[in-house]
Amino acid sequence: MCDKTLAIHETIKVAELFWEKYDNKNKGNSFWIIFRSIVELTKNAPELEANKPEECYFSTEEVWRKFEEIKVKKESKVDSSRLGKEYTKLIEQLECSEVMLTNIAIESGISFIPEIFKENNTGGQGKQTNYRLSAKPINTEIASAPIDETKKIKQKHPNHIEYYIESTPKLLPWARWIQHLNFEKYPLFIAFFVSSPYFVTVVGIILFGFMSKGIGLSFGGSFITYGAIYIVFFMLFFRYFITAFENNIALLPDWMLPLKLTSAVLQHELNKPGSGKLRIKAISVKVYSAKCPICNHRIIIKSIGFPFNQRLIGQCDLNPLEHRYSFDFTNLTGKKLR
Repeated sequence: MCDKTLAIHETIKVAELFWEKYDNKNKGNSFWIIFRSIVELTKNAPELEANKPEECYFSTEEVWRKFEEIKVKKESKVDSSRLGKEYTKLIEQLECSEVMLTNIAIESGISFIPEIFKENNTGGQGKQTNYRLSAKPINTEIASAPIDETKKIKQKHPNHIEYYIESTPKLLPWARWIQHLNFEKYPLFIAFFVSSPYFVTVVGIILFGFMSKGIGLSFGGSFITYGAIYIVFFMLFFRYFITAFENNIALLPDWMLPLKLTSAVLQHELNKPGSGKLRIKAISVKVYSAKCPICNHRIIIKSIGFPFNQRLIGQCDLNPLEHRYSFDFTNLTGKKLR
């Protein structure tokens, strides 16, 4: 078996393990069926058996027929336009799931993750669109902490849980600027933005002191009024920035998330102590998830109590009141809360 053929076989294994573990609500969406169709077509391709992985590509019609077969629908006319739209959604979703795919590959001792390509080739009737599964070398830098044998043993017990990074999603357009914040490039600007409510409060107190002595009544009154409005606005819409600076992680509000997401966190990646660099290396958005050891439903990261409560826990999607677990993002483990 040649190296390229072996890489495709290993990629298929990662794809199948990913599909077993993936439990997001969008699992039944059409773009995932496209993914499964291309993986299955590649797995059963005679060309792969003949050690010719470069010939494992499939026409729009072949992918569509497999798509219909998995959906258990009657054969219909090939809809290349819809297939193209679902392919675009699939590429975006695979990007979001790259962390999870990478972790699965590392745990399995595999160096590749699946990648889907769309190619336009010249055929007998003009241009033909083909789809293929490719083996993409893993990026170990985006992987989460490896899972050791102790965690695997604990996971079998209903009082212990193991989390994983499900995806690094794209936020809604008005919140996407958060994902482009470069802390190493603009540390002073970001630090000033986060501390601005405290700065405005201190300046307001100083101005109030001057006003009590009859100095700067007009300017001080305006500053205090607008400053109070700014602080209320910041605490309503950007409080999570302060929480993230205090705890290195914070839950993002729902108005930033796409409808397909129910939970995502803003997390600080730290440089190693003694490295001589700034404490914070980067700011990232992640989706953590787990499988409930009691009922096998999805565990979602939530904040409990008052909306600005800083503690994050894992809540079961099926029974959120009873199936609750602590959440330690440093080692991706948790214990049942009583």
